[in-house]
Amino acid sequence: MQTMDRRMFIKGGIGAAAGTALLGMAGCAPSATASGKLADTANDELPADLKESDFDFSIVEREPITEFAAEETYDIVVVGAGCAGVPAVLTAVEEGAKVACLQKEAVVSANGNGCSFVAKEHSTPAGIKRWRSDWARLNDWRINNDLFDYYVEYAEEAVPWVISQGRSVGIEPIEFLTDSSIRYDDGSVVAVCDATQASNQDLMTALAQKAADGGATFYYETPCVQLVQEEDGTITGAIGKQKDGTYVKLTATKGVVLAAGDYMNNESMVDRNMRDASMFPLCLVNHTGDGHILGILAGGRMAPLGHARQIHTNYIGPFMFYPFLALDVNGKRFCNETIPMSSLNISMSATYKPEDRGIHYRIFDSKTEGAVEGIPGVPPVALVGEGSAWMDPETVVSGNTLEELCEAAGIPVKEGVASIERYNELCAKGADDDFGVAGSDMAAIDTPPFFCIKGDVGISGINAGIMVDNRYRVTDGEGNPIPGLYAAGIQAGNPCGGINWNMPGGFSNAHIFTAGRYTVIHALTGDMTPSNPASFDSIADSFIGEDGGYAWDSPACATAISVW
Repeated sequence: MQTMDRRMFIKGGIGAAAGTALLGMAGCAPSATASGKLADTANDELPADLKESDFDFSIVEREPITEFAAEETYDIVVVGAGCAGVPAVLTAVEEGAKVACLQKEAVVSANGNGCSFVAKEHSTPAGIKRWRSDWARLNDWRINNDLFDYYVEYAEEAVPWVISQGRSVGIEPIEFLTDSSIRYDDGSVVAVCDATQASNQDLMTALAQKAADGGATFYYETPCVQLVQEEDGTITGAIGKQKDGTYVKLTATKGVVLAAGDYMNNESMVDRNMRDASMFPLCLVNHTGDGHILGILAGGRMAPLGHARQIHTNYIGPFMFYPFLALDVNGKRFCNETIPMSSLNISMSATYKPEDRGIHYRIFDSKTEGAVEGIPGVPPVALVGEGSAWMDPETVVSGNTLEELCEAAGIPVKEGVASIERYNELCAKGADDDFGVAGSDMAAIDTPPFFCIKGDVGISGINAGIMVDNRYRVTDGEGNPIPGLYAAGIQAGNPCGGINWNMPGGFSNAHIFTAGRYTVIHALTGDMTPSNPASFDSIADSFIGEDGGYAWDSPACATAISVW
């Protein structure tokens, strides 16, 4: 990938273009224009959705920046090189545009590994709408219908495009499934395709290199610290701060796309918007809400609460298949083990000291597949054995007795053994008198060797950002799009609407990919049609199951959604 340094810049003029303001101060304090006059501001107050303390954790600068080591002009400027920013940059290259990306980190920074889309040709309109309604119900009817429909409409092209682009540079998904499809009782169908990458970090790194090879300019270790805004409100560029402390001004003739991640490491913003996040480990670093702040200073508004937190564990695979006995750091059982992963934090929140945030244990034995009635899938040996696709051996311990297991795991032995024995009594009874798990979902821990997954639960993302319209254009307080400014990825809008992420599997990455790609297409053309579209048909063969068909064609197709 191309890392920029001063020798690579073309020396430009000093100062801001006439009629523009530099958005560190815009909307909060006097801003300098090229004429040297101060913009007319009523007072020194920050916009309603910002606090002074937010800037203590952010790289956004408020003093006007008027001197630049270089000034360059591009069609598109992208802020952030992640799962939204990289597809945005690569799309711009594919569309023949001149594009630059300001990236705070020294490398691409991407998370996750799964994505999904709806194969509309194999679905019915009623099936898609019923599916959307089901997800809305599971999110207390708070989902953003516009953003959900955007995903349905455009992910069908965007996800195959990302997969195809990855294949062109030697990155192949490790799994293709259609098991999330649903055939409802009225005959309506939603055909859902899921693809899993080994690592989005590897995928996006490779795609960024492809974009750089195609002419894109990546300014690594150059965070965006201000936006440039015309007097009429149009965003016309972005300013990056280089390692040596100098600034580069990038003019964008077609649009700026904010794709800078979430705000989990901005303690001020977290305290105001998601106070209980402090109870749990944060899976990411340097996610300081910079894009949110830039967008609000440009006239945007923060998405209304709640802000959906994504809860993940280090053992997502087995957790999804088995309701393993869950013990806390004190060796006590603390929850109904069948609750969705997205809500596990709720059960844990009242039981932990700060130093024990997110820590718990999952206990199971050596019985094989089918030990728990109605729970498909994976024999425990496949979870912990050599070559396991899911487990890090450092997180799994075993013992030939319950005492050995607890000691190896670091669980208080007396309390842990007592909890397991109590659980076994309830299994024998066939009813969970303590937490209400269905008897059919319980299996006694009685066959050595015994296993313990030393689990942790943490926040991997806060899925809410600045408000956007149905084209991911940043909107002002009256819902009007701010010309020239888009937001994509996890910092755009509030698709879920609740406090816990509860959306289709793979939706998170897929809507991020999709918005990254289509914000650029819209900025360049005013339309939503890529010049070289991908399609489900181009990758359809990958989704055919062992029986030679798709899940939606099978009599065993699911009849309702399931939640992790």
